[in-house]
Amino acid sequence: MNTVKPKKNYRWVLLRHTGAPDDFKAFHFDLLLEDKEFCRTWRLSDIPLVNGPSVDSVYIAPHKLDWLDIKEKVVSGNRGVATRIKKGIFFNSLPSLENGTINLYLTWEDVYCDLVIDENGCRIFSEK
Repeated sequence: MNTVKPKKNYRWVLLRHTGAPDDFKAFHFDLLLEDKEFCRTWRLSDIPLVNGPSVDSVYIAPHKLDWLDIKEKVVSGNRGVATRIKKGIFFNSLPSLENGTINLYLTWEDVYCDLVIDENGCRIFSEK
């Protein structure tokens, strides 16, 4: 009898947020990672490229889980429009909020990759 409990898959999305009043470039990206009853969220300066350089990231207020299923929506408070541009799953739960580093194994453009968010920004690594 197999007593190993299967690992839960968690969801993530990358949103392109246009028209936010505090954007000097007129857009930014929001990376949302499912975490129990909300999504931990980072504002990214650009889309991370697999095996590319780190992109600037800032941890922002958690977002509702609904954003994991929304393709496009006007953001409340006249803060622009968010459009989903990527989505996938990751395979281990997030570390506590006190730990400033995130290191997850996930799917990114149908490739298994490592996502790292730390003091250097956000970066995606693949062995291929």
